Amino acid sequence: MRKLFLSMIAILTVYISCKADANKAYRLYLKGKEAYFKQELDTAKKYFTEASEIDPSLINARLMLAKTYYFQKNFDEALEILSSILAENGNHPGSLFWKARTLVVMVKENKNEIAKGESEAVSLLQKVIELDSHHIGARNLLALLYEKNRKYREALFEYTAALQEEETLLNTRANLSILYYRLGLKDKALHEIERALRIAECADISTGNLLIIKKEVER
Repeated sequence: MRKLFLSMIAILTVYISCKADANKAYRLYLKGKEAYFKQELDTAKKYFTEASEIDPSLINARLMLAKTYYFQKNFDEALEILSSILAENGNHPGSLFWKARTLVVMVKENKNEIAKGESEAVSLLQKVIELDSHHIGARNLLALLYEKNRKYREALFEYTAALQEEETLLNTRANLSILYYRLGLKDKALHEIERALRIAECADISTGNLLIIKKEVER
């Protein structure tokens, strides 16, 4: 009975320790994100590295570390981290997308290496879209790669699909603007509808309904 009690205490101690480590890692991850969005990449890298070492299961910290290396143009380190994540979870959309981006921008020594990198990137992006058909970034990058390789029909399909997703996002922004207006948050309502209008104009999407909403919000 005493042995069972001691075993339970040991298990509980390990659980509490793991929980504490996970909480600490997550706090470091949040600090890293804050630094990342301020473009303080060295600071962000420090926090993401510490979070990843404390809790390797915190994939978001590892992904953000890879993205930090990417924007510091340390593509080899970024690729190593992304590949390690995908070795554990081959269906992680974020890692698939960023590995594709990394492969596309990495400096290659010859045309064969460029073609090989782009071919792998295409496969990765296709997988992203299979997992998440609403991933606009993956569709845009895939379209660019198709266009570069003169696969114009495939490029046209991806561009069109991306535009359809943008239209959906515009509707979401319009609905959010209306909600803010109903909540009495006029400034936020105007901000959202104006963002929607700018996107629509750039994408050559009809702004008729958006302008009606803007007039309503401005009253």
